[in-house]
Amino acid sequence: MQIVDGVCVWWSDDDGWGALRSDELESEVFAHFSAVNMPGYHSLRAGQRVRFEVEPYPPGQDGYFFRAHNVTIT
Repeated sequence: MQIVDGVCVWWSDDDGWGALRSDELESEVFAHFSAVNMPGYHSLRAGQRVRFEVEPYPPGQDGYFFRAHNVTIT
């Protein structure tokens, strides 16, 4: 997996997921709350800087082609 720096584009606490963006990738990245490394309630907010591992996501799945793992707020 590739490690990249990026930013949270949007996040839904109600749904438990959102999207990240990195200049190193050609599209936005799906991020699930379970992939966010933090104590307590796992949540991000739009504009927050993050570092994450990225892997290809099955084409068309939720409209994203990449999935994030080990998301850390920077």
